[in-house]
Amino acid sequence: MPASLIKKMKIGIGLLIFALIGTTYAQEVFNQELEAIYLKNIKQLTFPSMNFEKAGEAYFSPDDKDIVFQAVPTGQQNYQIYSMNLRENVPAMISTGKGACTCAYFRPDGHKIIFASSHEDPDLSDTNRSSNPSSQQSGSYKWDLTPYMNIYEANCDGSHLLPLTKGSAYHAECAYSPDGMKIVYASNEDGSMNIYTMNADGSDVQQLTHTTQFYNGGPFFSPDGSKIIFRSDRQRPDYLQIYIINSDGSNEQQLTFNEAVNWAPYWHPNGKIIAFTTSLHGHRHYEIYLLNVETGVQSRLTHCSVFDGLPVFSNDGTKLLWTSKRGIDNTCQIFIGDFIVPPELN
Repeated sequence: MPASLIKKMKIGIGLLIFALIGTTYAQEVFNQELEAIYLKNIKQLTFPSMNFEKAGEAYFSPDDKDIVFQAVPTGQQNYQIYSMNLRENVPAMISTGKGACTCAYFRPDGHKIIFASSHEDPDLSDTNRSSNPSSQQSGSYKWDLTPYMNIYEANCDGSHLLPLTKGSAYHAECAYSPDGMKIVYASNEDGSMNIYTMNADGSDVQQLTHTTQFYNGGPFFSPDGSKIIFRSDRQRPDYLQIYIINSDGSNEQQLTFNEAVNWAPYWHPNGKIIAFTTSLHGHRHYEIYLLNVETGVQSRLTHCSVFDGLPVFSNDGTKLLWTSKRGIDNTCQIFIGDFIVPPELN
């Protein structure tokens, strides 16, 4: 795909969504007592004092001792990838420091990570091309489908960086299958954003969704590897809903049905519950909801008047990582808490 065309493709997703006016939402209720029933011992993990303008989208290592995440270094505009041991709380950059990065994820054996980066964009120094994956326009956030955003494998310290995808298209939003043999990701390499899988070495690329004008992204394998959840705006432009398909692309089903933006779905290790981010209570803040994919029962988890999103469960299911503005610094940072499954979702 021509880079000039990719440069023009933008979609309102991510951390990062747009303010919409004149829409009716569910009543805003911020009840910290309700939140504390199922989310306890909340602790902030990243801070501006770590030289981060903002940080988010964190994932656990297989042993739940480390996290990998993205953050914008102070004075810069692009996300880079960092890792951090949860006992030491000292972040280390593992990306190159060039271009824009996103979507880091541990391989299930804990020996490798994958992440997306545009550091090999041949026009990276071109001032007319923004390598920033998130930019604010007219008071609203837009996610740029950055050209030459490709998926890389590396050791957990960032060494032995190996490209798994190539070319001028956007390849990102990647995650391993539970056995580490496959990677699921999103790309616009066919001219529209769709979901793909490939072998862990980048071979045997398979396209799973086939829409021509909609966004499909943010995919994750289920704990048993049989299904994939993702988000798509195919019902209404920019209004994302959560979908589920078999890992071969068959039997697609829609899981959320509302007038909100629903995104960042992530599986609980029990394989029945997902957490996701929603604007059900308004686009000026987001909340985390839980959903039983078998029964359709939903339960609100966070109750805060600022942004809460990008929820991720620990591998033992007892912890939740998420991105929030609830800290005293009022910037997006990473938080962790003890998680209890609401009984209505079991």
